[in-house]
This record gives sequence, structure tokens and C-alpha cells, in this order.
Amino acid sequence: MIDPQEVPRFAGVPSFMRMPHTYDLSDGVEADAAFLGIPFDDATTYRPGARFGPRAIREASTLLKPYNSITETNLQEYSIVDHDDVPVVPGYIEETFAEIEERVGYVLESGVIPAIAGGDHSTTLPVLRAVAEKHGPVSLVQFDAHSDLWTEYFGKDHNHGTTVHTAIEEGLIDPETSIRIGDRGGLYSADDVDLIEDSGIEYLTTEEAASRGFDSLGDRIHDRVDGPAFATIDIDVVDPAFAPGTGTPMPGGLTSREILRLTRSLHDIDLVGFDLVEVAPTYDPAETTSVLAANVMFEALCAALDGTTA
Repeated sequence: MIDPQEVPRFAGVPSFMRMPHTYDLSDGVEADAAFLGIPFDDATTYRPGARFGPRAIREASTLLKPYNSITETNLQEYSIVDHDDVPVVPGYIEETFAEIEERVGYVLESGVIPAIAGGDHSTTLPVLRAVAEKHGPVSLVQFDAHSDLWTEYFGKDHNHGTTVHTAIEEGLIDPETSIRIGDRGGLYSADDVDLIEDSGIEYLTTEEAASRGFDSLGDRIHDRVDGPAFATIDIDVVDPAFAPGTGTPMPGGLTSREILRLTRSLHDIDLVGFDLVEVAPTYDPAETTSVLAANVMFEALCAALDGTTA
């Protein structure tokens, strides 16, 4: 990480946290975690722009410092690299999914934890395909305003609202050890409630999360998750007052403090990777959303790396 006392934060090429950039994770490169961007938003249903999310998060991450005083995690003790972006194919979902699965698979086979920035939430599906290829079905920890359990959109299988449904259908995740926090807003009909409850994933709405308290949410995550886990964080879980830069904003969400605290609760589970999706900087005045997203990724990195051999 470049010392900001030697090179100002606003100078230089903005890799994630100003960490070394590399395309190569071969034996000659020591890395514990790799930041990987997925600049793809062709599966959105409302506002596009999440393809610019990875670039905005990189820019915002220049503000980050390596030591987490709350968890006492020092990222300087680990080797973290910026592994650039997946070479997406604009306009072609299936081809892009293949590229994502291949690149994430390469990261995992290199023994490196993937720290991924989307992109819309459809990109999590090929990520989970690569993760399941390496680890088998994993526990999914999902922070999201939406369930993403819809079976199709406009008669098509792949969309940012169908990701979790398809992941269950393909056996990529174990619903009985998975949990989602942050559901809110209207649904298309009462049948959607059945769809959510029948999935097998435990879910807590934003209202339920607020009434339970965040200490109990951390305990609930730890009680639910079993074995290797993957965390997927949709920035729309946060209220648009704190994170307006997203494609499907939904009022009544978490505060910045709450999402940081919730992400911190991922410590002490076997977190084999994570992604943060749906940051759309076009709608982000003063870079509020991207700065928050970079900090959420920092907390998730601390959780994933804490407990590994530094």
C-alpha cells in the first residue's frame, strides 16, 4: 500500500487501496486476497450504471487506511493485490458469465480470496459457480433489499433479480445454512411471500433487523452459517439517504453505520470470498455511495483475512 505521506491520495493510478496491480497470480506472486472488478450491468431492470461501480470504488478506496481499530485487523500484514477487471462482453450475458466464472476460478485455484466489486447482481451467479466448483455448495450471507429469488424476468432466465433462485436450482448454495438480511418494500403479489419462504433461506426484513438489534444479528449469522460461506452485499440494502448511487433505490434501509457493523459480523465464519454489487456512480452525488462501498469492502476484507495466516 502506497504511503500517503509520500504520495498524496489524489495522485497516481487508483488501484484498490493503492495496492499492487497484477494480472498474474502465478507462483511468483504472493497474494492472500485479490480485488477483482466486474464492470457489467446489462441485466439491470431499472437504472443502468453499475458497470462503472468497480472504477468508482477504486477511486474511493484511496481514502482507506490499513488498520481496523475495531477488529484489530491490520491489512498491512497481508498481501492484497488489485487483479484488474473481468474482460466482460457488453450486451452478452452468457458470454460474460463464462468470463467471470473462469477468472474467479483462477483466483480461487491460486489460493487467493476473491474480493469482488460489481456490476449488477446478476454477476454473483457465475461467481458462485466458481466458488461451488472449488468448495461445493456454500452458505450464502446476503445483505440486500430484494430477495433475488424470481424465476425469470421478461421470459428470460438471467437477470439481477433471479440470481439466488438460479443458485439454489443449480445447487451452488445450501439454503438451509444461508441467511438474508434487509428485505423491504412492495412485492408483486402475496405469492411472492410464498416464493421467499419456500426457498429455505432464513430472512430478516429491515424492520425485523432493527427490532432485534445488531448484536443479535451477528449471533444469528454465526448460528445459521455452516462451513465455507460467501457473502454478497447489494448496496441497495442501505437506505438511499446514505447510498443513493444504485439502480433500484428503496427507502427504509440500513444506515451507513449499520451496514458497516453488519459486515463486521462476518468475522469468525469461514468466509471464502465476497462481492459488493449495484454501485452506480452516475446517481451518486459527492461520491457518497462509492465511499461507503469501499469502506464496506474494507470491513469484509478484514473479516475474510482475519484468522488466516498473516
